[in-house]
Amino acid sequence: MRLPVIVIGFGGHGQVVAAALRAAGENVLAATDLDPTRLVSEHGNLEIITDEELPKRYAPEEVRLISGIGSIWPTEPSSARVLSIEKFKALGYQFTGVRHPFTWIAPSAELADTSQIHAGAIVQPGAVIGNFSIINSRASIDHDCCLEALCHIGPGVTLSGNVKVGAGSHLGTGSTVVQGVTLGKHFFVAAGATVVRDVAAGEYVRGVPAVAFDPSHRRSDRR
Repeated sequence: MRLPVIVIGFGGHGQVVAAALRAAGENVLAATDLDPTRLVSEHGNLEIITDEELPKRYAPEEVRLISGIGSIWPTEPSSARVLSIEKFKALGYQFTGVRHPFTWIAPSAELADTSQIHAGAIVQPGAVIGNFSIINSRASIDHDCCLEALCHIGPGVTLSGNVKVGAGSHLGTGSTVVQGVTLGKHFFVAAGATVVRDVAAGEYVRGVPAVAFDPSHRRSDRR
């Protein structure tokens, strides 16, 4: 019997995760939020609790967890997404992923159990999707692409064939990467950009074709 699922973080991305889980026939038992009273009126059929309440209410052998924390910038080791995963894994909880039923995933693609493949996404033959990576709505991952852990491929992103994506990287909505490009760890591609060259680890790029920019005034990720 498959254990019920609790969503960790119930902002915008967490709500998308819960919807995808339900579409896939999973039992979504609850979700955590920093302010559980904020969402009760909108999600009255789903119990909203704090992170601190979860271990008091549900033992690790009773539930599975899924990360509902997305990103708007690269996922660093100090990010809320990483810290929440590490916190609950240290308590003995197991994380799962989700495959929305309205996706197309090639049989030869390799998907980590904790990866998330959302509505309308396409994952082509030979692609590899790493742990806790997010393939968001309508994103297209072409043949032989390789994504390391904790990548976030935003809505409508297109990765052409044989693109390599380093861990913790973020590709903004509607961006495009041409075939054969290698993108280093913790890089950032702005929404709508077209990447036609390799991107170094930690680099931030935007525009068509994409060029580097200074991210010093970036907003913080929100949970």
